[in-house]
Amino acid sequence: MLHTLHIRNLALLEQAEVRLGDGLNVISGETGGGKSLLITALKVLRGEKIAGSLVRHGADELQVDGEFRLGAGERSATVARMVAQACGGVLDDDLLLVTRIVDRQGRSRVRIGGRPATLTALRELGSFLLEIHGQGDSRALMRPETQCETLDAFAGTAALRREFATALASARQIRDTLRQSASDQRERAQRLEFLRFQQRELTELRLQEGELSALEAEHQVLANLDAMRQTLATAMDALQDGETAAVDRLGQALAALRDAAAIDPRLEQAAEELAQAEELVANAARSVQSHAARLDLDPSRLQAVQERLDEVHDALRRYGPTEADLRKTAARVAAELAEFEAAAADPEALAGELRQRTEAAAVIGRRLIRARAKAAGPFCAQVVAELKDLGMPHTQVRLAMADDLATERLLDDATEHGPVPVDLEVRINPGEPFHSLRDTASGGELARIVLAIKKLLADQDRVPLLVLDEIDAEIGGRLGLQVGGKLGEVARHHQVVIVTHLAPVAAFAQAHFLINKEVRGKGDEERTRSTVRRLAGTEVEKELAAMAIGDAGDAAALHQARRLVAKAREAADAGGA
Repeated sequence: MLHTLHIRNLALLEQAEVRLGDGLNVISGETGGGKSLLITALKVLRGEKIAGSLVRHGADELQVDGEFRLGAGERSATVARMVAQACGGVLDDDLLLVTRIVDRQGRSRVRIGGRPATLTALRELGSFLLEIHGQGDSRALMRPETQCETLDAFAGTAALRREFATALASARQIRDTLRQSASDQRERAQRLEFLRFQQRELTELRLQEGELSALEAEHQVLANLDAMRQTLATAMDALQDGETAAVDRLGQALAALRDAAAIDPRLEQAAEELAQAEELVANAARSVQSHAARLDLDPSRLQAVQERLDEVHDALRRYGPTEADLRKTAARVAAELAEFEAAAADPEALAGELRQRTEAAAVIGRRLIRARAKAAGPFCAQVVAELKDLGMPHTQVRLAMADDLATERLLDDATEHGPVPVDLEVRINPGEPFHSLRDTASGGELARIVLAIKKLLADQDRVPLLVLDEIDAEIGGRLGLQVGGKLGEVARHHQVVIVTHLAPVAAFAQAHFLINKEVRGKGDEERTRSTVRRLAGTEVEKELAAMAIGDAGDAAALHQARRLVAKAREAADAGGA
């Protein structure tokens, strides 16, 4: 349950602290006084989208803190695991503090259990802590998808519905692939041929790693062959072939130095170094001679290298510009070609896979139909029972749904909400035919049907906090006691917060909060603020009188308010007995 709600700078609510009761909490006040702001604060805690314009004028950000006391149970254990996964936090004596701050740009900061967390984590956690239902839920129930979700919530088949939606999407994906394959066959064939041409060119090029740089170096030599021959001849003349060749002169010097070392051993080191130099010069001469000899081996080599370079450069212009880029292009072409060839699989194979996936979706769809049909009877019977308590004793409810599906039409007719349409039908008056809910109920009747369904689902779901925003708006005061009694029954299993304008409903409250709007200051210093106050004792009766006739001091209205409170207590005692 939500123990305490702290609000700061949320529109007209500058500062507010609301300590909620365990059972039914009622919020009332004048129109425009700020009742909806408390619901907005709860939406902030649930992780819903909040506009930055809700930040109070003159402030930079709004902040809402919620202190939840979880107690024991499977849901509380789930919440504890979610908190640990979201931010590594732990619960302190089953107390969970949730904080959300929203700035003027609509950006949020979240803390769960005192630790930073994401807005996504808050949304997941919020779905386990509280549910919020507004007036729009009445009209939403008219939509077929909402009716599917409602029935699945009762039957426990929501997971089966999601499984069907996944199988349906998978089959439709294969169908789209098959259709696409047929529609753009010519374009795909042209692209496939072009990719094959590119791959053939790149494969036939057979460019080796580092080949380009080696070719360019060789071409540099071959293009300057005469100059190379001349320079190498000059080198050989200086090293070995000339009259004053370095090899000969070094040999002479080495012989003389060795003779000197025989006389003075201190020259042995110099002689050794000169011997090494003679060997190095001799090796260099042999290398130059060998290189010069190779220049005469293949006179046509220059043409061959030039042709290979032209071939490589042409490929680089189209697939490069660098050698690395060319290799990336070759890899991309190979991957795209493989993808195209896989996509261009045998249409018969695709058609076979489509049949398999469609049948798999149909199998799940039939399971969902059977499960929904099994739950439809008890669901409708329990809604009818609830409606009897809400002043609709003759109303009958049934669910219109096909008992099987046509596999051949499944991909065209089904939706992610189910294989066949689901339509909630009602008969309000005896002797009249059943009609779809969206074509039958008035605003007040529809509100009561929604309340009956919410009561029914709330009995199954142990979500700690149920928030109802003027869900009784289209219900007259004549039925207020029945509605209030129904909400009181829900509040025996849940903490309930309701914004209401009906005194008979408010009479059932375990905690009644009044929101007032006031103006403080003078002149340019005037500011409008809304305040939240929990009523006690006779204050409750005065507020009920004000809700009934607009005059909290009217004696007759006060007397009627006391009677409402007494009746509500009697009903609560009878229901709890």
